[in-house]
Amino acid sequence: MIVVIGPIALRGIGAEAVADGLTARVAAAAAAAGSRVEVIARVGDDPQGDDLLLALARASVGHVAVLRDPAHPTVVLPPDDLDGDVAAEAPDTPPIPDESHAPTLDPADVGLALRYLTDFRVAVVVHPPSDGILAEVVGAASWAGAHVVALLAPDDPPAAVLPPDALVVTVLPSAAEDVGGLIGHYAAAVDLGGPPDDAFAALRVAAEV
Repeated sequence: MIVVIGPIALRGIGAEAVADGLTARVAAAAAAAGSRVEVIARVGDDPQGDDLLLALARASVGHVAVLRDPAHPTVVLPPDDLDGDVAAEAPDTPPIPDESHAPTLDPADVGLALRYLTDFRVAVVVHPPSDGILAEVVGAASWAGAHVVALLAPDDPPAAVLPPDALVVTVLPSAAEDVGGLIGHYAAAVDLGGPPDDAFAALRVAAEV
């Protein structure tokens, strides 16, 4: 199993809605490659959050560890937002001026979820907002014998708490869509029994194509 931890958003409404953002892209690509995937995230306790959970299910991505937050609305992305990682105005809700108003995970959320999702081989953490979250992921991965992947933004601080064998990727916003698919396939290759070194070699080849 793969766990993907990070912010997640909705694009579209109803049956046409899809889960979007880098977290969702990694999770969907890993699921499409044959892995069982669970997302650890926080979304609003609102109709858009309902649509987001249904969209994850349609992508064969599990959401048992997705928390519902009544204090913050689900992030809904407009059709012309190609990045997919910026909070935007949700229909019928007040404008969300920046990501600080979106539902955000904290270390306790992540620690609790990882104590529940114990049988995982790969943990992918996306844009971690604190070293506390990274520490929870690293601790749980060490206990489970799992491989850690950290996807960082260019302005994120260095991830000092990561183990030496972790894969750390700095993701430019313009490359988020391509990177999500590549990392999802990399994580699935490791999850399905391939050595991380072989999966990384395949990742490098795919990234250069």
